[in-house]
Amino acid sequence: MRISRFWKALDDFSDAAASRWEWTATIGNEFASVEHLLKQAGRVRELPCPSPGGAGCPRRVIHHADGSIRAVCGDRPRACAHLDLDADDIAILRVDRTDLAKRIARALGVSPHQPGRGTTGPVTRIGTHDIYAGRGFPVFLALPGPSADADPRPFAEVLDTPGPRLLLTPTSVSLPDALITALDRAGVTRMALADILIVDDGVFAPARPATEMFAPLRDAVGRDAEDSAQGLAWPLPPDARWEDITMRFIANEVLNVTFRGETRRFEPDQLGMKNAKNGKPKAVWTYLKAFALSGGRLAVHRGNPTETSKHQKQKQALSKALRDSFGIADEPIPTDEGNYVTRFVVRADDLEQGRQGQRQRNFAGRR
Repeated sequence: MRISRFWKALDDFSDAAASRWEWTATIGNEFASVEHLLKQAGRVRELPCPSPGGAGCPRRVIHHADGSIRAVCGDRPRACAHLDLDADDIAILRVDRTDLAKRIARALGVSPHQPGRGTTGPVTRIGTHDIYAGRGFPVFLALPGPSADADPRPFAEVLDTPGPRLLLTPTSVSLPDALITALDRAGVTRMALADILIVDDGVFAPARPATEMFAPLRDAVGRDAEDSAQGLAWPLPPDARWEDITMRFIANEVLNVTFRGETRRFEPDQLGMKNAKNGKPKAVWTYLKAFALSGGRLAVHRGNPTETSKHQKQKQALSKALRDSFGIADEPIPTDEGNYVTRFVVRADDLEQGRQGQRQRNFAGRR
C-alpha cells in the first residue's frame, strides 16, 4: 500500500506534528498504517479552518462545563462550521523521528547509525547501506517540513561527506529548488520515500528490491573500493562478524584466515603490517602473533602504567589494522577483566609444534 498522503503531510506539518483530527482529516485511511509512528505530545488549543483568512481564524478549541469539546469559528459572520470533538481529536501526535528512521533503515537494508547526543535539526544520518563489510554508502533522512528554505547549513554533513551518499526526503518536492541544485552539484543522490517505500501490514517495505533501487550507488562504491590504495584485504559480506573468523599462523610470516569455511593465505604486507622501509613485519604483526601464542588472551593490567600504556597502544593499532583489512566495524579485541581478548579465534599450533620439534632436535644433538 502506498502512503503518499502521509509523506506529503510530513512536508506540510511543522515539526511533523498535528492534532489527531488533522492527521485523520489529511491522510484518511492511511492513518491506520502509520498511527504507530505517532507519539502523543500534549493537546491543541486551535484547529485549522478549511478557508482560513478571517480575523477569527483558526478555530479555537473550547472546553465546556459539561465535558464536551468544540472547535469554534471566530469570524462574524461564521466562515466555517463548528466541530464537535472528543479528547482524542485534540491530542497532538508527533512523528517519532528516531523510530521512523529505524523502520526506514530496516526496510531498506541499512545498518543503523547511532547518533550522538543532542542531535537536532531536519537532517539525520540513519545508517549505512553496506555492499560488503566496511564498504557502503551513508544514508541521510531529511524532514524539513513547511519551513524548508535554501539554507545549506543543516545539510552540511550531507554536502561534506565524500563519496557516494543518499538523501531521503518525504516527497520529491520536500526541498526548495536552490537547495536541490546545491545537493546535485555536490553529487548527492536524492530519493523520495513516497516513491520507494510501501506499507505491508503496518511494516515498511521497499517498493522494489533495495539492491535494484540502489544499483548506481552500489556500483559507485565498488569502483571506489577498487581504486582505493587502502582497499580491504578480504571483502566480507555485510553481516560478517569477528566471531566468524579463525586466524592460524602456519609460519612466522604466514597467516591463514578462515571465514565460514573458506580459507585465504596472508602475509604481513597484505594486511598493512609490513614496514615499507626495512621489509620486516610491524609490531602489530608481532602483537597478533602474541595473541595466537596465548590462545587469544593477553593480560594488560600489570600494575605498571608504562607497560599498560604500551599494551593499549599496540592493541589499538592492531584493532585498526584488522578493521582496515576485513572491514568489520566492531571492536575485534575488547577488554575482559583486565585482559585483552580476541573476538576471533587465533592460533599458533604450527609455530608451537615447530618450536617443540626444534627443542627435541637440539636436545637429541646434545646427547
